[in-house]
Amino acid sequence: MSASLPIKYYSRKYGDNTSAAFIHLVREIGQVAFAIETKNDPVLEAKLTEAIALLQFIAHSHKVDVESNTEMMYSKKLLLSERKHE
Repeated sequence: MSASLPIKYYSRKYGDNTSAAFIHLVREIGQVAFAIETKNDPVLEAKLTEAIALLQFIAHSHKVDVESNTEMMYSKKLLLSERKHE
């Protein structure tokens, strides 16, 4: 998925109001939970997509490089995990 599409969309919708975007995200997470609980896969797919898109927008708005941070953070976590299992 191109991160630029949700960023562009939510920039139009929320501007710099990431608080409103976060409130929207929390609502979507609640709907993700309900979709998992009720085993509603089409809704789960839609709501997970929406939640991820909102996270991309919020991260972009706060200049967080999620891809780089994820690579750095989880390579360390995996290394530590491997050492525990040796």
